[in-house]
Amino acid sequence: MTPDLDFQAPSLEELQPHFPAYEITAFIAQGGMGAVYAARQVSLDRPVAIKILPRQFGADPQFRSSFEAEAKSMARLNHPNLIAVYDFGDADGMLYIIMELVEGKSLHHSAYGRAIDQEEAVRLVAGISHGLAHAHQHGILHRDIKPGNILLGPEAVPKIGDFGLARPVGEGHNPDEIVWGTPGYSAPEVVNNPGEVDQRVDVFAVGVLLYELLTAKVPSEPWQPPSAVSQCSPEFDRIIRRATHPSPELRYAKAEDLAKELDELGDKLKKPVLRRAKTAAPAVAGRSHPPVGMRSATPAIAVPQAKSQSVPVMGILAAIIVLGVLGFILIGSGKGGDDQTSATSPKQESPTPKPKLKLKPKPKPSPVAEIPEKKDKPAPEPAKPKPVESITQALVRLQAKLKSGNLSELPKGTVKRGTSHYLLITSARSWIAASHYAEAHGAQLAAMSSKEDLKWAVSELKLTSPCWLGLSDSGMEGKWYWVDGSAPSEDLWAAGQPDETTSDDGGEDYAALLPDQSLDDMPASRNLPFILQWTEGGNTGSIARQLERVSASLKAKRPVFPAGTQNINGSRFLAVPESMSWEQANSLAEGAGGHLAVPSSQEEADWIGTSMRELLDQGEGCWIGGRQKGTATPVWTFVTGERFDFVTWAPGQPNPGDGSEKYLQFGKGEDSAFGYLNAAGGPSEARFFLVEWSAPSRRNMPSAGEANRPAGAEDWLVKYRQIFRDGEKASHERWKRRHDKNIKDFISEMRSETSTARRFSREAEKLIDGITDNMKEQG
Repeated sequence: MTPDLDFQAPSLEELQPHFPAYEITAFIAQGGMGAVYAARQVSLDRPVAIKILPRQFGADPQFRSSFEAEAKSMARLNHPNLIAVYDFGDADGMLYIIMELVEGKSLHHSAYGRAIDQEEAVRLVAGISHGLAHAHQHGILHRDIKPGNILLGPEAVPKIGDFGLARPVGEGHNPDEIVWGTPGYSAPEVVNNPGEVDQRVDVFAVGVLLYELLTAKVPSEPWQPPSAVSQCSPEFDRIIRRATHPSPELRYAKAEDLAKELDELGDKLKKPVLRRAKTAAPAVAGRSHPPVGMRSATPAIAVPQAKSQSVPVMGILAAIIVLGVLGFILIGSGKGGDDQTSATSPKQESPTPKPKLKLKPKPKPSPVAEIPEKKDKPAPEPAKPKPVESITQALVRLQAKLKSGNLSELPKGTVKRGTSHYLLITSARSWIAASHYAEAHGAQLAAMSSKEDLKWAVSELKLTSPCWLGLSDSGMEGKWYWVDGSAPSEDLWAAGQPDETTSDDGGEDYAALLPDQSLDDMPASRNLPFILQWTEGGNTGSIARQLERVSASLKAKRPVFPAGTQNINGSRFLAVPESMSWEQANSLAEGAGGHLAVPSSQEEADWIGTSMRELLDQGEGCWIGGRQKGTATPVWTFVTGERFDFVTWAPGQPNPGDGSEKYLQFGKGEDSAFGYLNAAGGPSEARFFLVEWSAPSRRNMPSAGEANRPAGAEDWLVKYRQIFRDGEKASHERWKRRHDKNIKDFISEMRSETSTARRFSREAEKLIDGITDNMKEQG
């Protein structure tokens, strides 16, 4: 499929109604293959890039299939050196993909035609190799590694994009398939033996990329070691030669092996080495490029390609084929565009600072015995103002520290009162989203127990509109509690509040602080600013602390459920935003007096489905209280022993696989359709888990006959065989211990008798040694 040269990118106003969950903030770039926009995902307050394709691509079934395959391939990957894909779909006939917004340019744009410093080169390529190793471990080949498909994020971190040519490792070759890749970077078997292509084709391309970064050109025949072309360490010669060997059997078997060697070489290059000084060649006339630190705030400068430079014709044709058939090159994944747009795409530069590579310095001229001419020193350039860090940027930077409880640094604008620190977040969210945001940054929604607290917050934080606080009657129907477990004073409410009435299906179960220093109850779905609170020594309103208090309150028959709990026909449900294994989540739920949630009725099943669709993004999941039991004939069961009813599997689920995926979660299956999925139960497979507190009388329990039905014959035989094996093993071990003791006693007694004999003692000892050796040989 050819690019649509007449494609007109929709305006921000035209596009916004199709993406209600995102705030589209800027247009980045446009080409014949589509347009890219910068946006903010409102629920998580994170920057994203939205790529829109022309309608003609969405109308082509073959192209749509390739597009969806690429999105799904990347969505399964999660690594700092890979561009993350969050979602994809169709908007008014235009295919789209939502991905990580990388604030940077491509490696091609930043380093084309230049040799870069060897330490910088090994750092970049080691990161690329680690990213590829992660993709290979998940069964995905890239098949088109080249500088144009590597973007440089903050701190010049390399990120691999454009998995448009990706396919599963080991997938059979389609004889009708066009040979993919880019000439110069593709391994020989891509053309000569495409049926045998595996992860070593990516290793080959990485080796070519490393050679190019060190020498400013790709390898050619006859082979020249990179150290002979540029002044890099000879240790690169062996690594690159092995990575780019024509025979796949003689290359690194895995990208992980290449990454390990590059890490070791990088560490070695950092150590000081004594070398004999070399006489530098005369410098070329004109200004040379000075070395630039890789973390400079100066924007990277593009080097235009000279007309006299030779460009392989096949390289251009292959690039056109890739653009035409897949139509998915990551157009300007960062602000300011990228070289990955089509030839007609206008470039827009952004003032956002870009990471810059550390270029290899040119040789200095030999010293000349002349009296230097005295020149006036040039006036120093005025210092550039440092960019002002926003609250959102500060929270992203500090997130790991704050989550760990380290409050040594807080975002600008945070105000301290007593042992707590408060920060107003002006980006509006629903109460649930605000609560999850607080938890993700080691905070809680603020709890303020007195009129003085409310007055102080309005004054110090300069409130001009309602904002969420950590106060709720969720799950309690009229009994309000702060997230720290205390009840609010009645005089905190505005006149007539809380009125316990609602104009919203979700109920008015959450409290907001008004500018007049009073509280009002509002529906959770309303988007409002909110106040974060960090407390020295730990947050008493964290979800973990709230869960700890539930069990005690249930035993005291005065239940206080965590804020955010939903009451569905008498059963309480809470989505907890923590990544952990199914077993850990189940243990934590039971410790809180509940269990992982199960649908006991169609009403509960409908609520779980609706709430999960609102909560989960592409690739995210939520643990549910179901698992497989049985060996010969596995059966799905609920942790409560209820009938396994009201479960709507996602398309293609449950996936039998190798039998290891025995745990139940809710998420997106094939064709981006929501439903129940089976999973292996690992901590990286689900971002949430759903806790339920329910009375046994409300459960969908089987009848007595169902509960006591006999086990299947196969399961009975498997269980009996295991019991028999365990018994035989124990019996054998007891016999072995007795046998060994008898032998030991026999030998000891013979030696004792021999030692008392005065005649023939030497002959007797030899005889006993022979008997002992013979017994050892026979066991």
